Amino acid sequence: MSTAVEAPQGSPLDLHEEIGSGTPPRTCKRWPRRLSLISNMGEIVRGRCSSPNLCEYCARLAAVENAELLAIDAMEGSAPATYVVLTQAAVEQDPSAYYQSLKQLQRALRLRLPGYQAAWLVEFTTGRAGTSGGHRRPHFNGLIKGVHNDDQAQVVREEIDRIWCGREAAVPAAQYVAPVQEMGGLMRYLALHFLKEAQAPPLAWKGHRFRTTRGYLWLPTPQARKVARAALQEKRDLWRALKDGLDVDQAEDHVQWQKFVREQTTWTVGHTPNLAAIA
Repeated sequence: MSTAVEAPQGSPLDLHEEIGSGTPPRTCKRWPRRLSLISNMGEIVRGRCSSPNLCEYCARLAAVENAELLAIDAMEGSAPATYVVLTQAAVEQDPSAYYQSLKQLQRALRLRLPGYQAAWLVEFTTGRAGTSGGHRRPHFNGLIKGVHNDDQAQVVREEIDRIWCGREAAVPAAQYVAPVQEMGGLMRYLALHFLKEAQAPPLAWKGHRFRTTRGYLWLPTPQARKVARAALQEKRDLWRALKDGLDVDQAEDHVQWQKFVREQTTWTVGHTPNLAAIA
């Protein structure tokens, strides 16, 4: 298949506050009002529930972090060469049914592609299409490593048709397999889709929205996420400094100072002493 994934047009992916259209949420609505995060520097802030399935704000932060994680991995490790989308027509809300099919597909691809690794992001249809019957259906976006030529790309197509379409209510013509041409554009596309409330999982969904195979990232996942979060924080600090009118050198000094302050800061959870302080 010759179709390639290209960078979509739209607003730039800078900060989670800047992504997409409309008014983004500014705080986690599920965090208890009576509790706060209190630093040894005396700062008081609201926490967040960290549930991308239940909270739009936390979903936005998770989407940005996942995009940063994948982008850094493409630079520090190896970039995925193939992008796939697995679709199906069933409306089953138990993720274990789909995960079994995905597990069988990945097992077959590992056997046929020695360097196979993958990252998977789940999103849902809106249920608004005329043929949907009002039902929302999950589909899986996959970034595949270990595909180096057309023959190996054909292997991916064959196993998707054989296993995914053989197990799920899916037809080969509705499955998408294409080479990745522009990684940055693809990351922005996936992040923006992850942020859309209309494509978030329904409340009945209990599965993960993002997962990778064990060897996909350039570092073990906890360490890789730590690097991605630090990189995002430095970008936010730089963006705010430039927005406040600092020149480039001053802004870079500000970023390093903020990094030093964070390294000296510890946080504990405590009762909110003054709601107005974190409003």
